[in-house]
Amino acid sequence: MITAKDIEAKTMTPEKRSLAHNDYIAFYIGRRISYYLTIPFLYTNIRPDTISKISFIPTILGFIACCMAKTKWGLLLACLLFFLQDMLDGIDGNVARYKEIYSKYGSVWDAMSGYLKGCLSFLGTGVAAAHFGEWIKVTVEPEIYIILGALTGMAVIFPRLIMHKTITTVGMSQSVEAVKEKGKFSLYKIIALNLGSSEGGVQVLRLIAVLCGALDVFTVFYFVFFMAIAVVSICMMLKDD
Repeated sequence: MITAKDIEAKTMTPEKRSLAHNDYIAFYIGRRISYYLTIPFLYTNIRPDTISKISFIPTILGFIACCMAKTKWGLLLACLLFFLQDMLDGIDGNVARYKEIYSKYGSVWDAMSGYLKGCLSFLGTGVAAAHFGEWIKVTVEPEIYIILGALTGMAVIFPRLIMHKTITTVGMSQSVEAVKEKGKFSLYKIIALNLGSSEGGVQVLRLIAVLCGALDVFTVFYFVFFMAIAVVSICMMLKDD
């Protein structure tokens, strides 16, 4: 019988561990859960890229739940769906490495799923904040939160696109490596990594924000946070230009 420890031993190489361990919530909680959820998939013929494609579904449903929620229960459902996407994002890689099944476009589907969630989760949260935000007392138009959510999603994705283009154009420079190699992060970068991790800090803080009625604070905070991260990351990657 396949166990979670078997999956971890075969899928978590020392190199991968050195890159992933600084993302504490994702590494020590989310990844552990993904090992158990991977077990049933290993007894099927479902391919890793198929799992990546399936992961689009909870992202879209989570976005719809954010937009249509009338109570906190609807928002909690959205949180659950975004969490499910994160689990599927881990399961596809676990299955690929455990069964040694590699697809030419597997990483492409995986990236597409992650990018879609990066955009829709923050946009959806912004829509929800327009209706459920209770903490910020400054009078603003509710639509502002929707705009901030959309801009946050763009700020999450844009530096990654710049990084990929930089790598394909000029190669892996020291500047790009300083942004990309999570295992070499300083304390400040580790804090930022954990706050900005879609599998870690973002999930936890979104859940807390839903329970406390603080989605407006969540939306404003992550708009400022990811805009700052985007500017710093892009400047770091292009400083050798």
